[in-house]
Amino acid sequence: MAGNSRTMLELALGLPEQMAEAAALCRCAELGEPVNYGPVLVAGMGGSAIGADLVRGLFWDEVPVAVSALRDYRVPASLGKDGLFVAVSYSGNTEETLSAFSLALKRGCRTLCITSGGALAGLAARHGVPTILIPGGLPPRAALGYLFVTLLVALGRLGLCRSYSRDLSEAVGLAASRRDEWQREARRLASKLVDRLPLVYSTSRLLDPVAERWRCQINENAKTMCHSSFFPEHNHNEIVGMGEPCFMTRKGVPIGLFDKSTHPRTALRWRHVLAVTRGGYERAVELRSEGRSGLARMLSLVMLGDLVSCELARLRGVDPMPVARIDELKRRMAQSRRQK
Repeated sequence: MAGNSRTMLELALGLPEQMAEAAALCRCAELGEPVNYGPVLVAGMGGSAIGADLVRGLFWDEVPVAVSALRDYRVPASLGKDGLFVAVSYSGNTEETLSAFSLALKRGCRTLCITSGGALAGLAARHGVPTILIPGGLPPRAALGYLFVTLLVALGRLGLCRSYSRDLSEAVGLAASRRDEWQREARRLASKLVDRLPLVYSTSRLLDPVAERWRCQINENAKTMCHSSFFPEHNHNEIVGMGEPCFMTRKGVPIGLFDKSTHPRTALRWRHVLAVTRGGYERAVELRSEGRSGLARMLSLVMLGDLVSCELARLRGVDPMPVARIDELKRRMAQSRRQK
């Protein structure tokens, strides 16, 4: 138990080094000349998709390019030949992503692949699709640095956004210098979440994907439910249901993620929501991003959330590495395909 737990914790603590390595990998990849692209659609599932969400959040206030994540077998009718389709599969064998990639090829879209190998790398090679090959052997959720940074650097090299090299350097340096303190903070926070339902709320579009990352990491690493949502939309529906049904009363722990891009009225809403729903929870937590650039601020809370998930796994006495239910579902899906 302790060895496996430490392995995932080491992976979480190694995020800054992984990001630096990913940037260097992508700078050496052959991507072709920059061209004028329309919207960017990134196909991926689970840990392979979160990079697109992070790019979308980062671009919100900075880059006039629409980036969206596709988590399905099919591509939308809106994807045309002027768009860029990026297939991201860490293993290279994600069936939803392979299906979508094949459809994008048939549609004649400009395409790019990010993978460690597998069927996706083979298919891309046969069709002459530029591919960024990243190191394999990790759980996909622990390869965030490779999956996110390669996408971001590639979009810059293709002329879709400015270079984020300075921001990346800041983010790497900040994470490396603060990880010990973030680990101590993660231990304190995890102790408040044992036998509770974490309710992770973003208060800024920069942090929407960060809240989603928290949910996924707590699901997979700590093997427990977690909910994520975002303000101010929460205030127009979810607020009414907080603390219910009755078995949820005082079981939820609202965790507010704040950034300097959080609108002052949204920050005010958070305080009023806690007052209005006080009977529905035992305690609430406020967390603030660190850093100068949007990239550094975003990743400061990503890394903290990853560490919280590892510490919560330790406190719950579970192994954060295996995802038995996902593996079993994949086995059953593969079996059904063979039987056809």
